[in-house]
Amino acid sequence: MNLDNIYWIGGSPCCGKSSVAEKLIKEYGFKYYKCDDFLEHYIAMGVKRGSKLMKTINKRTQDETWMRDVSEQVEEEFEFYRYALTIIIKDLKKYNNQNVVVEGAALLPEFAQKMELAKNRYICMTPSREFQMEKYKERKWVKYYLRTCSNWEQAFDNWMARDVEFARMVKNEAAELDFNTLTIDGQKSIDEVYQEVKTVFELE
Repeated sequence: MNLDNIYWIGGSPCCGKSSVAEKLIKEYGFKYYKCDDFLEHYIAMGVKRGSKLMKTINKRTQDETWMRDVSEQVEEEFEFYRYALTIIIKDLKKYNNQNVVVEGAALLPEFAQKMELAKNRYICMTPSREFQMEKYKERKWVKYYLRTCSNWEQAFDNWMARDVEFARMVKNEAAELDFNTLTIDGQKSIDEVYQEVKTVFELE
């Protein structure tokens, strides 16, 4: 599979990855593969294939998901994305040689290394803890999503702690593997962030 026509935006949730991807699509006419739109697809495929992990995730209640130890949640998040990546690669074959932006936390730095992605085709974007907390609290759907938890406040705290640790780990790993990283803390506008990503992708 030829990966030269694919631009990969990995990292962690809540840092503007989607906004950057949408700007690339608008300016360059790229196709867009947003991993978050296919999370249920990955789980369903995993269940169909007999994946123990995906079967477990598929059956969990909100409490079983979010009231667990945070370190366990982080470890499972990596495992989930590793499995999802096997499906993502197959999904991308339908684009043939079209230019595509692939965006999502599933695009782990270890994957970028394994696939020998060029440094000008992959970037790892992560939010600062403060930026993540601020933006998540603005999302009115969060409380609704956690409505079946016995203690939604604790569930939310665990969720945030999981994502903060995940962001720290993927950012450090990307840096260690010499891939480009970008930390979003709200000090730059989305247009400024977009320009930085374009520079990494050598689109200017």
